Amino acid sequence: MTIFNREEAAEMILQTCRVLMEQGLIARTWGNVSARITEETFLITPSGRAYESLTPEDLVEVGIGDLRWEGNVKPSSEKGMHAGIYRLRPECGFIIHTHQPNASAVSVLGEDIDLESLPGRVICRDEERKILGGSIPCAFYGLSSTKRLAKNVARAAGEYPKSNAVLMRYHGAVCMGEDDAQALAAANTLETVCGRIYEKQTGEKLRRSAGAATQYQIHEHDGKYRIHTWTPYIMEMSRRGKTLMPYLDDMAQIGGISTRCIAQDPTIDQWRSACGGRNAVLVHEDGAICFADTPEEAEAVAIVFEKNCQAANLALKKAIPPIEKFSARLERAVYLRKYSKQRDIAAGDAASPEGEKSC
Repeated sequence: MTIFNREEAAEMILQTCRVLMEQGLIARTWGNVSARITEETFLITPSGRAYESLTPEDLVEVGIGDLRWEGNVKPSSEKGMHAGIYRLRPECGFIIHTHQPNASAVSVLGEDIDLESLPGRVICRDEERKILGGSIPCAFYGLSSTKRLAKNVARAAGEYPKSNAVLMRYHGAVCMGEDDAQALAAANTLETVCGRIYEKQTGEKLRRSAGAATQYQIHEHDGKYRIHTWTPYIMEMSRRGKTLMPYLDDMAQIGGISTRCIAQDPTIDQWRSACGGRNAVLVHEDGAICFADTPEEAEAVAIVFEKNCQAANLALKKAIPPIEKFSARLERAVYLRKYSKQRDIAAGDAASPEGEKSC
């Protein structure tokens, strides 16, 4: 069993968060990182805290068997998923959960991936198979932060005991290892391999944004902030001219249970109808408009929407259904209820604002 002392574990977690942000595998407060510190407990990132400002005192010790924790800082809402893996995988000492784009997009396939059966070195090289463990299982979908989701992930990790990465359908991925280096290598390798799988499945090269300056313009109107964005996959979906459903659960939460497509230069009535209960609209052949109470929140919607459009691009080509409507409504309702409570908390509290998934 791999165990770290608390001080060592805290430094590993904080350093890993910084690296993940630099590499674009996590953003804002989305995802979580943990390390085993005793046979019965692990240390995990808190809920809704920005990674760049985390300190060792912000990390929370949680019981593997009962999920108990003490203090005023709330642990990640996905603590049950981490605990389940630690219970089943005693060799595991470090876990990373991300919403990284390529892995999240490939998760919509809902398929276990046998890396040994992939063609030659085109998609997965020998050293990459070794890092990932030969297979990438895909856990069944479950509502975010629920016992069902935690059990689904633990089941997948247990059924593939040599695998160091598990896809979470319509959600993201979780990677693990004996230490931070192994788990981080698995996360990076997973993103690379999933990028190749995505290209194979769609028959096209990955599309990457040219740079922040060319991706969006931001405007303020009536106390709301709007980002008009033209990122690659958003542009692809805007050309369809159709309503887009959520293929990733964070889109259902932050963006809404559907995204309507409006004509360029819409009337006020068309705009209001399309925006009702949503935080984003597609503009036919002209990208999308994402809106929220602050520039940072609007940017968060835009980030999640681009990721959802990447997943949708694959799903539509493969005739894969979006998240079931009832589940999408639940994701949105739970998220909005949490946000409503958070807005009543005084400024400076640890709670995260809209656009900040409290994983």
